[in-house]
Amino acid sequence: MVTHMASSRMTTAFWGCTFLGFLVFVGIGFISTNMYENSMPSSNWAPPHKMPNRKFSGTRGEEICDVKQNFVFVKVHKAGGTTATCIFQRFGYEHNLTFVLPMKINSEVGWPNILKREDFIPSADGTFNVLVDHTVYHRKLLDHIMPPDTVYIAILRHPLAQLRSVFNGYGLAKRFPELKGVDPVASFLKDPEKYQIPYVTKSKAPYTLSKNFMAYDLGFPPGLFDDRSSVDEFVQKIAREIDLVLILEHFSESLVLLRRMMCWTLKDILYNVSPKNLKEYRKPTTENASLVEAHRRWSNVDYILYDYFNATLWQKIQDENNDFHQEVRHFENVLQSMTTNCTKANVTPVSTWEVNNAAGRQTIPRTAWHDQFDIDPHLCLKLKMEWQDWEYVLKKKHVHRPMVKNGTDIVKSTIQYTRPKILDQTLLSNVFNITSEQDV
Repeated sequence: MVTHMASSRMTTAFWGCTFLGFLVFVGIGFISTNMYENSMPSSNWAPPHKMPNRKFSGTRGEEICDVKQNFVFVKVHKAGGTTATCIFQRFGYEHNLTFVLPMKINSEVGWPNILKREDFIPSADGTFNVLVDHTVYHRKLLDHIMPPDTVYIAILRHPLAQLRSVFNGYGLAKRFPELKGVDPVASFLKDPEKYQIPYVTKSKAPYTLSKNFMAYDLGFPPGLFDDRSSVDEFVQKIAREIDLVLILEHFSESLVLLRRMMCWTLKDILYNVSPKNLKEYRKPTTENASLVEAHRRWSNVDYILYDYFNATLWQKIQDENNDFHQEVRHFENVLQSMTTNCTKANVTPVSTWEVNNAAGRQTIPRTAWHDQFDIDPHLCLKLKMEWQDWEYVLKKKHVHRPMVKNGTDIVKSTIQYTRPKILDQTLLSNVFNITSEQDV
């Protein structure tokens, strides 16, 4: 658990000195049929994709590639990671994959510390396919857990938008009365050192929610924020080790690249367009340039990461040639149509959802990028599920039986007391064949 160095009510001077002390300590020590037809290329056209792992043959350019099922998603805080996680959880469930699941009753595998074996529930045979919960990225440790052919994926968001989400999600403005104005983030950035709140991990390494938080999740140590050579080396290391960095501001493009890289289907990357973990808060229509520059100076590593991988994303898109944007438009059309149809199947309360009725049923015709597939109420439900629901289902379906028979009391307790958010017992039984609490 996160341990505060001291109460947030303590004086600003204390926090400033404490945080500087921590930095010294750590030293050098890491989203109608006509619309489908309009977005579909001609039937005799073979798409000139360049993504690795993919080849094409036949008059329609059918895809021939190996589906990637071993992957790690570095879930960066407040960067759209929960939406992406739900995509990955659904894919893993549908393909009966084994997840690295947290021993805690939350979405953290070791975070904010470096992960250890005690942080996750052991699998039945000692092997894993997927890790998607919050963890501090550490490649050597992950290589000891994951298969050699694991694909590594991460996500980033514009740092100022991420900071606003952090302020909202963690209630940072409430800790300082001076920051409760119209724009507490702007007030914070006038003198960020004054309001800085450091935390300390169990291993005594400091971290902060309001400065280079994305870099911390990717494994960069706070003590090196001002060392430009270390920052540059770190960015190049991440570029070598992470196969694809999704960018939240270009989520559709990111997901289509992901689909191509992983040899997944378009159905695999569908998601609920309603934001996950949403807490409403006031957002400016546009950001003031001087405010962005002030934040860039304060959270320098996050900006260097974002600028680099945003540019990298667009270079990958450029390499995809001219059918890529057609597929993105098609994907967005399917999302829009799916959302409309799934809304028809959305009955409140959820327990009255009739999964066998006609509402929400839809057939997506074949295109050059995918075969024909159906959207039905079962899929609509799975798209509506929150990460807590998936965590519950995955723990029950993938690890609970061997663990209950042979596991320790703490493993049994973790599985027993994780609670879903929207699923009730009727849906658990009808859709996932989880019949009762005794079926753990």
